[in-house]
Amino acid sequence: MILRCAAASLAAVLCAASPGAARAAAAAESVSFKTSDGWTISALYHPPRPGAETAVLIHGLGSSNNEWGGFAPKLWRLGLGTLAIDLRGHGKSLSGPHGTEGWQDFDRKDEWPKAVRDLLAAAAYLRRRGIPDRRIVFIGASIGANLASEAAARLKSSPWVVLLSPGEDYHNILPADVSGRRVLLAASPPDPYAYGTCLEMAGRTRGAAFLAARAGHGVQMFKDARFAKALLEWIRRVSASGPRRR
Repeated sequence: MILRCAAASLAAVLCAASPGAARAAAAAESVSFKTSDGWTISALYHPPRPGAETAVLIHGLGSSNNEWGGFAPKLWRLGLGTLAIDLRGHGKSLSGPHGTEGWQDFDRKDEWPKAVRDLLAAAAYLRRRGIPDRRIVFIGASIGANLASEAAARLKSSPWVVLLSPGEDYHNILPADVSGRRVLLAASPPDPYAYGTCLEMAGRTRGAAFLAARAGHGVQMFKDARFAKALLEWIRRVSASGPRRR
């Protein structure tokens, strides 16, 4: 599973190295904040329209926040803000409590499960920017999806969450129960581990919807234009900036 997840994330990095990612980075503010266990997390922040949610975007293993470069502007057009983070040991988030550290030794140190603190620190940062918990949501890909589920489960008033290619167990991070809010689970049939996980989660998660892509893992599924359109339509419908329910 380690090799499988790493290979998928490497492909996501290659996919993200595009002019779209560069434009998104230029339009967002570079920020940083500390976790409870001493990591400095680097992120790109774009504010929401008044009253709309801000999505914490969580990448896959071995990648960085650049993998959201083509997707984040589409969320901005819906009125949402974004906080695309570099997880500990990734991208520019290399300053840990013991100096410069990369993700390659995380399995030996059992560091992966602690990465949920990066997301909780991101939520704390947004609160300092005046964004309440009820307007903070999480969108994660691959191992980032499992982390997103855990953070959403802890942030009880977070209204919705998107899990792209979650897995039954990525590096000792298991998907948490996110029942009681809007949940979108997404995977592709050619990715049987994530696809099977989504089907299992859909059966036990209140409020869950399931969306299938033709192919791909994590953000690679955005290459399926119909999938990307359906995902954005779901977000538009459930978001505070979307159509009002009568």
